Amino acid sequence: MAELKVYLSEELDKRFRMLAMEIYGYGRGSLSEAAVDALTKWCERHEGGKLDQLPKEAPSPSNSDPVSRAEERPSVASSENRENSGSALPLS
Repeated sequence: MAELKVYLSEELDKRFRMLAMEIYGYGRGSLSEAAVDALTKWCERHEGGKLDQLPKEAPSPSNSDPVSRAEERPSVASSENRENSGSALPLS
């Protein structure tokens, strides 16, 4: 499971927390459930329009792909790579 840290205005934070707990309950994990629901819907809404416009064979630019961006940053190398190579830089 991945972790995502976001910064919200005080007003949005309060609104989100109140609604999340109202809908998903006051137990542990209710904020995560609400966030997953919201982010899933956001992705579906934004992917829907783009999938129809882009040809399927066109590669996505690396700067818009978060996985590619993470792989390009040497400081994000996995701990396994660092242990085996003695460096934070990925081996070629």
